[in-house]
Amino acid sequence: MRQLLTLFVTALLVVSNAGAWGASMHRLVTEVALDALPADAPSWLRNPETRQRAAFEANQPDRWRGWPSLVLQHANEPEHYLDFEDLGEFGLTPETIPELRMEYVRVMTVAKEKHPEKISPYDAGKDPARAREWPGFLLHAIAEHYAKLQAAFNQERILEQVNNPAHRLQLEEARALAIYHLGELSHFVADAAQPLHTTKHYNGWIGENPAGYRWRERFHSYIDEGWAKKHGVNAETLRPHVKPDTVKLHANDPWADVVAYVGRSHAQLEPLYALERDGKLDGEPGREMAFQQLGDGTSMLAALIWAAYTSAEPTEKQVSQWVMYDGQHTAASKPASAPATQPAPVSP
Repeated sequence: MRQLLTLFVTALLVVSNAGAWGASMHRLVTEVALDALPADAPSWLRNPETRQRAAFEANQPDRWRGWPSLVLQHANEPEHYLDFEDLGEFGLTPETIPELRMEYVRVMTVAKEKHPEKISPYDAGKDPARAREWPGFLLHAIAEHYAKLQAAFNQERILEQVNNPAHRLQLEEARALAIYHLGELSHFVADAAQPLHTTKHYNGWIGENPAGYRWRERFHSYIDEGWAKKHGVNAETLRPHVKPDTVKLHANDPWADVVAYVGRSHAQLEPLYALERDGKLDGEPGREMAFQQLGDGTSMLAALIWAAYTSAEPTEKQVSQWVMYDGQHTAASKPASAPATQPAPVSP
């Protein structure tokens, strides 16, 4: 019991020091983005229960960070950031990162093998999970969760068209899956709006500092937790900054749009440090930036959700194939009857 309690406390400490914006802001971004969907969005996607469930799911990737598993840390940790400055070591820019995750890894692996002298030394002893060996996978986390949300919406819309009471549970589950993937997408879109998730300077300036940047202790933690609270960010004050109609997306594949979005956030890195250095981060200029970043992130999320839904409209072929291959197997079936009498217990 003592070991379990220690493990639990450790997990809580890890979670409290991880993530972007803190749990309350991840929930807020999710809820306000859903509120910003068009009036013709389906009612199930806009109801209060969906908002609450999606808001809960939006913090799941940070909860994983609190579980002490090297496997999970290795897979999950790099999803939350992209260190723009390190891409050049691998001959990449944000615009030339391959859209396919394994192609991205292959390009970086080849670069490391051909020109190891150009790659910053990696200390596996300080990072046994090998979570920071690469510049990060934030772009791929957003793109892949978007595609999963599309697929989930497509399944839900197929079941709506089938409109068979025998598949009521399957329709409920399809909606639950869509809510889950929506929450995952929300988390990483919000992470990307926080400039410190786009840089190796995520908790203080590393290396040469010609601009003379200064920062408070636990700077990253303050931006995650205290900054928005300091400036009174809540649903009422955030909504005027959310304008999904101004976000133009390629709904079938928004990779280039996601790259541009994360690039906008990275462009605010030095202005963020300058505000901190000049004592303006907690004043009006800092307030403007906080609402700018959270507004951009919430607008992007709302636009992505709606683009995923509209681009997931099923074709007649998809509906007919589902009926042929899935529909006949997923109707509710009765459980096997229990035996009339229970067997007598076996004597020890």
